[in-house]
Amino acid sequence: MKRITHIALALATLSLGAYAQAMKPFNPQIQTGGDLSVDKMREQNLIVVKKAAEGIGETLPQKVDAFTKLIAIDANGTRLIYTFEVNTGAKSDETMRQEGVKMAPRILTGMCGSAERFIDADISLTYRYLSSASNQEVLRVDADKKICPEKL
Repeated sequence: MKRITHIALALATLSLGAYAQAMKPFNPQIQTGGDLSVDKMREQNLIVVKKAAEGIGETLPQKVDAFTKLIAIDANGTRLIYTFEVNTGAKSDETMRQEGVKMAPRILTGMCGSAERFIDADISLTYRYLSSASNQEVLRVDADKKICPEKL
């Protein structure tokens, strides 16, 4: 009986040794290439932008404040374009443009803060404001990694 046990142990040891030689050694590596190439990240951003536009678009229009409604969101490459409709009553488009220039820095600060994850991922944003009376653009504010400050 001892002899059979020794033979079984010897066979098991030999088979484990052969199996261990056939296996490749474990070599942990951080993925720094391949799937994380610049082209792959850009391709992923195109998908993120498209899906964000589709998801948000399903909930539109949305009231932003007493004068403003978010009426559309579109994807253009790695840029999300938000379109707002502004109803200020009897104000002319020119007056709205002049007031918009004054408001643009605050809007940009809000964009950079509220969309920080998009900005960090090299996704750009555009906010377009259209006059409800004329349907003409009265203000456009763009935000991206170059324009937004590091951290607000």
